[in-house]
Amino acid sequence: MSLKNKIIDYAQYEKEINHRVLLKGEYRYQDIIDFLKKQNISCTWENVTYYIKYDKRILINSFKYIVFLEELYKAFIVKSFEITRKDVLNLSFSGALNKFLSKDNISNYDEMDIETLTKEKDSIIKFRNCVVHNKILLIQNFKGKTLKEILNIFAKILPKSYKAGFIKDINNCSKDITENLWHIKI
Repeated sequence: MSLKNKIIDYAQYEKEINHRVLLKGEYRYQDIIDFLKKQNISCTWENVTYYIKYDKRILINSFKYIVFLEELYKAFIVKSFEITRKDVLNLSFSGALNKFLSKDNISNYDEMDIETLTKEKDSIIKFRNCVVHNKILLIQNFKGKTLKEILNIFAKILPKSYKAGFIKDINNCSKDITENLWHIKI
């Protein structure tokens, strides 16, 4: 079924919708419309664009903290293991995370919740991959976890010095774009 039959006010915004679909792909809009329907939110063009923006803000904010964590894991690896610069730079996120967690006497550096990180490692890797590969986060399942659950888990595994910034950034993702019809608060 085309967007014409799914967006209530399609006729009013047809030119803009066609332009946006050309830039981003119809599948993205179809996925957001499915999300809106599950949340019982009216499928107006305004709501569709709000939630596209909201999802992108969550993705961008999550990306900067994921990059930080990967750097942190690699810094700990260099400090704790004999590894060449080339080898540490070539480690994938999951490789760096596994090596970081393999350190026997790993401590909860800056109040990082290592127990949660170990328990939720697979869902964190899935979250990271969805963020890095520009997936629509609102519709994802992260190894049995919702986006809200994974964001709360992610906040726990960050060092204390980054936790408040992450929570603030995620909670501000809906600022100026939603009518509080549905959003995540962590």
